Amino acid sequence: MKKQVYIVDDHPLVVDALNNLISKSDDLECIGSSDTIEKAFADIENLQPTLVLVDIQLKQNQNGLQLLKKLRTAFPNIAVIIISMLTDDTFVDRAFKLGAMGYVFKEDTTTQIVEAIHTVLRGDYFVSSSQATRLLGHLYRTSQKEEKDPIDRLSNRELEVFLMIGEGMPVKEIAANMGLAASTIETLRSRIKTKLSISENEKLIRVAVEWKYTQSKPEAAVP
Repeated sequence: MKKQVYIVDDHPLVVDALNNLISKSDDLECIGSSDTIEKAFADIENLQPTLVLVDIQLKQNQNGLQLLKKLRTAFPNIAVIIISMLTDDTFVDRAFKLGAMGYVFKEDTTTQIVEAIHTVLRGDYFVSSSQATRLLGHLYRTSQKEEKDPIDRLSNRELEVFLMIGEGMPVKEIAANMGLAASTIETLRSRIKTKLSISENEKLIRVAVEWKYTQSKPEAAVP
């Protein structure tokens, strides 16, 4: 019996490429896809796939890590792999802490992506060879007690707000996207500034834009 895979990504070309890749494996089949957390959760609850591929940056500025957290709580037997163009250790680390069993980059080869799916379906964790090297370096730096990246101090919700600030979104728009009051976003923004030792909103915007730019690479469908 084929293992069923569900895709959560807001780029149609990526979804099509992943769907085609999965269809080439005799033991896998794609049973659906979505570009928002709400539809994805409803579909997954109904379809109960074996494995879910989740992008971090979704439609309407939603964060795939929030979906990951919900899935691990509601459906602990469904495996989740993060597939993203975000390569910073912050995202990789948080994904595994929230319960992901694999993390692959969209720039990884099709062979690596298929390997990730099969590895996770066997019950093992997966990181690509390039990630393994980075993670070893990260662990070494941590063991040497080097100063942490200030972004690591942010909570998951604060990181969401920080990313949206990096998109140039005003407080009211961030509040609408997250379903929170504007006053709550103001509080989160204040906490972010404190943790990053920033006093002015203008500087926070500049830092967020610059940091987000360093994490982004040209989006491309899976080769």
